[in-house]
Amino acid sequence: MLARRLLLACAVLVVPAALLLAPIAILTGTADAPAGASTASARLPPPARKDLVAIFGPRVKKFGLRVTRAALVNPENKRSAKGRHLAIYVEPTGEYTPQEYIDGTVDVSRVFLPYVFRRWKGLRSFDVCQEPHPEVDNRHPPAPETQVFVTRSANAKIDWATVDVAALVARSKAEVIAAGATRPVKFSLYVTAHLQNTPAYSSAVGDPTVGQTPATTPAYG
Repeated sequence: MLARRLLLACAVLVVPAALLLAPIAILTGTADAPAGASTASARLPPPARKDLVAIFGPRVKKFGLRVTRAALVNPENKRSAKGRHLAIYVEPTGEYTPQEYIDGTVDVSRVFLPYVFRRWKGLRSFDVCQEPHPEVDNRHPPAPETQVFVTRSANAKIDWATVDVAALVARSKAEVIAAGATRPVKFSLYVTAHLQNTPAYSSAVGDPTVGQTPATTPAYG
């Protein structure tokens, strides 16, 4: 889910990988920081994994998922009680189909968005990864199947109650074009290559985008 991530050799971005290098610059910059806010006074989620699991575990259970990792991350991409980025990782507890992964880019994201930004005013950015079942990929951490990354300002422009997968893909592509080489992206959607090559993805989005740079994700425990 964030910069300085492990390279995924076989994954493909919905949009160029430069967008997934953005979180470092966002966390170290001030573009999405609340005006006048300091780290000491920011309202942030609890830093302990168990506390984050207690909050979000029951919310993702209905999708057949569990929270595996959760972290507040500082500009050095390390766990920190004062970190301004919240990273959440979920994995299936049983069989999980390509359709469920594709649908989850919206449905699972709605568990967290816009809730996390409304509840914790100190957060600058957030991402959630859907990971494979450990029987499919037992590495720690595994390569994510999907990732949604969003900053506070970008989140305010998305109606999570009505948005669909195609709209998120279009927004992600448009954002990387708008950001160019001048600034980090503020929103991105990543879908791994094999999911893009499924009927579920084509039905939701259209033809898959292929041949782009692999994504990366951090190994927050």
